[in-house]
Amino acid sequence: MIQTILIGIVAFIGFLECGLGNSMIQRPIVMGPLVGLVLGDFQTGLVVGATLELAFMGNVTIGAALPPEITAGGILGTALAISVGGGTEAALALAIPIATVALLIKNAYYLIVRVYFLHKSDEYAMKGDAEGVDRMHLISFLSYAVVMAVIMAVCYGFGAPAVEAFLAVIPQFVKDGISVAAGILPALGFALLASMLINKRVAPFLCWDLSYRHI
Repeated sequence: MIQTILIGIVAFIGFLECGLGNSMIQRPIVMGPLVGLVLGDFQTGLVVGATLELAFMGNVTIGAALPPEITAGGILGTALAISVGGGTEAALALAIPIATVALLIKNAYYLIVRVYFLHKSDEYAMKGDAEGVDRMHLISFLSYAVVMAVIMAVCYGFGAPAVEAFLAVIPQFVKDGISVAAGILPALGFALLASMLINKRVAPFLCWDLSYRHI
């Protein structure tokens, strides 16, 4: 029970990144050693965290394209690998599908819950209530961190067999489709950025900058 609570605390710290600025504490290379520390196997946590960091290094947010949830994948992948004694192989086998499923949870939370807080912030802004806007911002990102921390703790508490059984329920064609979509999303993100940047208003500045660099 104590280890489950500690995993939840580590996860809460990792997911705070979404509201406190991009400090990179959510990366597997940071979360892995912390998970190993609370589970009494710092060396394995360090090795697994570094391995998962290499696996997720190319997964970055580009525009509106979101990569798999590396924080969840790194934390649970490391924790479950240590608990079952599977090492880096088990961590990689678990982390990638966990990160993909966690991304679905993240998208659902963002589209349903955080949109509500966004609209409430708009209402406070229309009234000139800056404190209300700040309050909605704090509740929004703190609630997400709490929810994800609880999910991480519960998944670890049920153990690797339960998580593997849950992942096995998802049809293979759905997993394959998500994997293909994840590979396409970065290109979509670049396209969305280009559509915002390359227009009649800013294109002349872009062309001038390119010409200046060429000179």
